[in-house]
Amino acid sequence: DGVKMSETCHGVLIDCIGASLNDLAQEGLVEQDKVDSFTTPFYMAEEGELKQIIEENGKFTIEVFDDIIHPNGEFPLDPKILAASFKAIYGAFLSAHFGADVIRKTFELVEVKAREEICRFKNAKPGTQYFMVLRKN
Repeated sequence: DGVKMSETCHGVLIDCIGASLNDLAQEGLVEQDKVDSFTTPFYMAEEGELKQIIEENGKFTIEVFDDIIHPNGEFPLDPKILAASFKAIYGAFLSAHFGADVIRKTFELVEVKAREEICRFKNAKPGTQYFMVLRKN
């Protein structure tokens, strides 16, 4: 609760993707309007918010709700691995909007930007996932 997305490793890498797309727009390889109009349907709900939604819904009872915290040392902070991982996750989604050639160039830049932002990655707040067991009422 209270951790901004931009303070996590995931958020730093999303920033690198955005900065890379903006660089390509400045170089004229993609239209700035296309970059500006792009949005990602990604939302990180907080623990309290998730619990409230489930309880207000009334169709489930929360049996178990645990945080799974990923310490920063758990994943390698290698810019090449970070860029490749996010290309695997977001590549097809981004390609649908920008085209495959733009995305290939984007992730080449993402690796460079991730190298430049390595201190932000090292100082990022740990990521959190939730493990929930719900019982249907």
